[in-house]
Amino acid sequence: MNGDNARDQTVGSEPAARQRLMAFAAAPGSPVKVMGTERRLCVGPPGNLFVFGGVLFGAALAVLEDDLQRPVIWSAAQFLGPVRPDELLELHVEVPSSGRTVSQARVVGRVNDRLVFLVSAALGAREEPTERTWDRVPDAPPPEDCQPARLWPHSQAPDTLLETLEMRIVPGEFAEVEPTGRLAERSRAVFWVRARQALPIDISLLALFADFLPYALGKALGGGLGGVSLDNTLRVVRRVETEWILCDASIQAIHAGFAHGDIRLFAQTGELLAIGSQSMNAWPPTTRG
Repeated sequence: MNGDNARDQTVGSEPAARQRLMAFAAAPGSPVKVMGTERRLCVGPPGNLFVFGGVLFGAALAVLEDDLQRPVIWSAAQFLGPVRPDELLELHVEVPSSGRTVSQARVVGRVNDRLVFLVSAALGAREEPTERTWDRVPDAPPPEDCQPARLWPHSQAPDTLLETLEMRIVPGEFAEVEPTGRLAERSRAVFWVRARQALPIDISLLALFADFLPYALGKALGGGLGGVSLDNTLRVVRRVETEWILCDASIQAIHAGFAHGDIRLFAQTGELLAIGSQSMNAWPPTTRG
């Protein structure tokens, strides 16, 4: 967990704008952005593919940063319905307030007349000298010394999002286990993740990886599947160049059919990049048939 090549990224830089998992275009004669929802942005079993929530969240935040030329500080997404492959997603940007250092903005996601998500965000920066991080990076071996994750291969359709990502599980107490059919004693998961295609660490990638929190829910449920996210919240601390991101995810509680948890994203050089949280549907533990 050491190195000396990390450096801060510039928001809205040209390389970050060109290299993303998703691509946008302006609707003719309108400030609305449109995005094609290709199969490679989707997850799910054959016959029930949908765009990964972290992709939608990341797309909305990337559009806001591109439009306002300010970095995201805090953001929250509320998912209202699925987006299917090959649909045309419209991203409607609204900026109710824009001050000297902070803008308050939102994105409304629509497919035709169907409302599919809402995203609110605060964007900006202040030149202040005070800086300290209390959260510490977990003690973990480098990704090359960790086992590749299975990433739910028994349920995923081919040529979809998870094939474009690589995930490695920290061994020991965080190792993957076969489904047990009962709740686990511990609900924490620590793992490395990266895009197989070299991509800069921009807001869309942070939002994508923060949505891997349901992986920890799978562990909490005894090694079964995770849950469907109701929301995503992302607080961005800083951005540095890093090939891999170390994710430290935990489920705090499950009650009344819903799970609640958080995730911290660290660079290979140890810097805390972002903090995510969400609530999810939680199904009873099962064993794999």
